Amino acid sequence: MEFRLTDDSPGTEVFFSGNEAIARGCVEAGVSLVTGYPGTPTTPVIEILGKAETRIQARWSVNEKVAFDVAMGNSWAGMRSLVTMKMSGLNVASDSFISMAASGTVGGLVLYVGDDPNVYYGMVEQDSRYFALLSSAPMLLPANPQEMLDFTRFAFDLSEKIGGPVLLRTTTVLSNTYGKVVLGDVRRVRQKAHFSFNVEKYTKAGSVRCRRQHKEALQRVQMAGELADALNVLTDSGTRVGVVASSTAWDYLDEVLHKNRLDLTRLKVSTAHPVPRDKVRQVLGSTSRVLVLEELEPIIEAAVRTEATLMDDPPRVFGKEDGLVTRVGDLSPDQVRDYLSVVLEEELPVCPGSGVEEEAEAMAVRRLLTFCAGCPHRSSYYALIRAMKNLKMDPASVVVTGDIGCTILGMNEPFSICWTEVSMGSSIGIAEGFLEAGMSRPVVATIGDGTFFHAGIPPIINAVATGRDLPVVILDNNWSAMTGFQETPGTIGRGHDPKVSVEEICSGLGVASVRVVNPNRYRTTVRAFKKILKAKGVNVLVLRAPCVAAQPRKWDLAVRINQKKCPGFSQCERTCIEALACPAILRDGDEVRIDPEMCQSCGLCVHYCPENAIRGHLLGIRRRKVGI
Repeated sequence: MEFRLTDDSPGTEVFFSGNEAIARGCVEAGVSLVTGYPGTPTTPVIEILGKAETRIQARWSVNEKVAFDVAMGNSWAGMRSLVTMKMSGLNVASDSFISMAASGTVGGLVLYVGDDPNVYYGMVEQDSRYFALLSSAPMLLPANPQEMLDFTRFAFDLSEKIGGPVLLRTTTVLSNTYGKVVLGDVRRVRQKAHFSFNVEKYTKAGSVRCRRQHKEALQRVQMAGELADALNVLTDSGTRVGVVASSTAWDYLDEVLHKNRLDLTRLKVSTAHPVPRDKVRQVLGSTSRVLVLEELEPIIEAAVRTEATLMDDPPRVFGKEDGLVTRVGDLSPDQVRDYLSVVLEEELPVCPGSGVEEEAEAMAVRRLLTFCAGCPHRSSYYALIRAMKNLKMDPASVVVTGDIGCTILGMNEPFSICWTEVSMGSSIGIAEGFLEAGMSRPVVATIGDGTFFHAGIPPIINAVATGRDLPVVILDNNWSAMTGFQETPGTIGRGHDPKVSVEEICSGLGVASVRVVNPNRYRTTVRAFKKILKAKGVNVLVLRAPCVAAQPRKWDLAVRINQKKCPGFSQCERTCIEALACPAILRDGDEVRIDPEMCQSCGLCVHYCPENAIRGHLLGIRRRKVGI
């Protein structure tokens, strides 16, 4: 990867994923800074650049807004910057992004945003193209890895020509699609940091100034449309049926047309904003039926239909608005074939690869969506449940708000303890809202360490200021684990303290108490939960133990099952399997065994075996009564 990413030889053909192509595009464009916040599908770009030997500074920021602000300052100093985030991150960064789109840029600034049609990685089916309309900023829509490289390079030139930021939209499928990519020249962009005093450009004080900036932003979009119009490819085949498509839908269309030897009039839309209306009118003027293919919302379709209403004898438009094309999930070649069959009024043959999705679904292994073997969060949630029971509380009736990250897996069986998941840091504010509504105590807020740094600090301040009685549980596993083990400000290096201390921040916020506990110390954790559940004020419990996937076991397996004491699968309550849902504890015929390759020797199962058949002598773990 490092050689291919930095190879200066133009014309070299490589096999790249979409994200690798974006990283190479940054190298070729002479970018000086790439920053962002982890979020699928765009996370790999910074990881790729961070490992490669380039002149690019590639680093994570504490959240997406901060990442964009850093890139904004870099751009205003005349340097080229790329910011990466997923669609939900653009919501966080939008306050700064929309403001900057009005002020404009100096050095090229590109925002690489990844949408997730079909929700492969959670959150929502958000269409970030609306942000292009909202912010009056141009957006490019690559369709394959080659275009992801080419459009990245073009986007920086475009940004500097119009003097404004450019959005580059991808999807989960596109970012992870592999294809042949021909490398281009690596540019050595001469950049020297400089910033000039200009309140008319860089501030928003005064309505006259804001209206002028808005007008200039609209002019930049118009200019971008003219400069990028060549990316929108119109093929007029003289047929009465036309297709307007974008991004991966265009490649699916190409596959279907090639398979069925069809040659239709078609327009490839590569600019989500502005939509190439002149070329849209050409398609409408030469056809009687037009199909529009895009993911997710009918944004291009709206422009097509608008242009059609201005015609005396418009063609019939097919798409999402009339219910033919789905607005939910991503598209596929099979769907494109079916839509074309309706428009053409003839049945098209099956596409290559038809039925693969159904076969894959049938082969999928059914399993619980649970924590990794040895995950400290499993111990944390079971200690919380045990503490509630010891205090005569019904765990099924105590509201526990959850947050983004591995911590939210507590919502699934067999834990069923987390009730909510909304956005980064929202667990604390939602919990305060429940208390405001008059719900009886306790209401518990849980949040991960990465999410705490991202957006958890302001709501704690709010809860302290309003005098709430709120237990806040910070599950600190030392990493942003769910997105691939990126460092957080609190990540602890070898023999070093964290750069930023969670507990010191909380103490400075004025909370009533802060306590740090290792969740693998089961009895201590239960006692800590019992105390915080009864305490007045905002109290913080930091449950700190490293992620086992990021820091695997370095010792021999210390937990064993005594098969002489174990009554077997058919005669036991199977607490070790069903209550803990640990992937390392398996059924082998009528026996229960521990997989030595998966077990991390956390010792939690030792406390839960009702037959005292699981032992952890090498860890110094002895079975105790569960009801502490």
